[in-house]
Amino acid sequence: MTSKERLIRVFKNQEIDRMPIRLWGVDPMFPDRQDWDVLYDITEKYELEIIRNWYPSKNESPELPYKSSVIEKILPEKGLKEITTTIFTPKGPLENVFCAPFTGAPGRVKKYFIEDVDDAKKWLSIPDAKTPEVNSYFELEKKTGNRAMLMVDIDEAMYMVQRLMGSEIFGYWLYDERELLKEMIDRAFNKLEKLVKHYLSYKIGDVYGWVGPELCIPPLASVKDFYEFVVEYDRKIINLVHDAKKLTWIHCHGDMKPVINGFIEMELDCLNPIEPPPVGSITLAQAKEICRGRMCLDGGIEDGAFYTMKPDGIRDLTIETIKQGKPGGGFILCPTSAPSTAAVLPDYVIENYKIFVETAVSMRDY
Repeated sequence: MTSKERLIRVFKNQEIDRMPIRLWGVDPMFPDRQDWDVLYDITEKYELEIIRNWYPSKNESPELPYKSSVIEKILPEKGLKEITTTIFTPKGPLENVFCAPFTGAPGRVKKYFIEDVDDAKKWLSIPDAKTPEVNSYFELEKKTGNRAMLMVDIDEAMYMVQRLMGSEIFGYWLYDERELLKEMIDRAFNKLEKLVKHYLSYKIGDVYGWVGPELCIPPLASVKDFYEFVVEYDRKIINLVHDAKKLTWIHCHGDMKPVINGFIEMELDCLNPIEPPPVGSITLAQAKEICRGRMCLDGGIEDGAFYTMKPDGIRDLTIETIKQGKPGGGFILCPTSAPSTAAVLPDYVIENYKIFVETAVSMRDY
């Protein structure tokens, strides 16, 4: 089987020749990081599976439906720069301040676009954007052939709203401004639905994938919130994609025990990353037992293990994860995130990735 065939079949829980193995975010066609060179090499050497992401190029993206400004302020004494982005809506400006360390380490939001009800009304006043062009997809498809599955990256309705305000305000508004929150998510969904229908009209993508549901699961949100603001919206997108004979993939960190049945009920094809205890409260084997062939699982190896374990520990963890995930198919072995925790990967982390891959390759055949 080719990589593409194998991934499509595992998403459908069909019989395959070997367990797929992938390094999320590592794609030799796009060697963006020099410190990942070894990871690019082993991906090709062992013909690891690749889910290759597509989204419109900058030239294909439509003009934004609002004016904006970006101001950078260098703060050498703090080792970072503050990036202030202002959006000018029909009802007034919205401002976001982001702190970006010089080291390339993850930054933080100092001020969110939405902090009160007036800000929400400003956001709701923004007109919809036009749809993008998609020519670059067909160029990527031609270059890819059967080496990879092509995933169309799309947004998620709840997450489109949550990231404008952050988890604190979102958590309060689940109680204090629930109707306003629903109005905003409805608006976000309408934009997303329009975009997905546009993409599907061109018949692009093997799979449609998105992130974000993790921001509306316990402990921040309730299971009721998850069903109301994630399941009910994402289900509609999944139905659209399935009607076009395409597949779906969702990335959701956190404890899956309270919500995994919701993903099954929305008829999701593949759930990532299935974090083991102590991050989650169910094992990979238990998650597979719950799914029973109704949903593929992608993940199983906690990203932090590559930074905290010695080589023998990584080897043992890989073996145990495969023992839990491989039987019966419907499983892709993958770290729970891209190897981007460190601005530059330390040598010992790279060595752990090599051990992970070599151990998995020795066990992948069915």
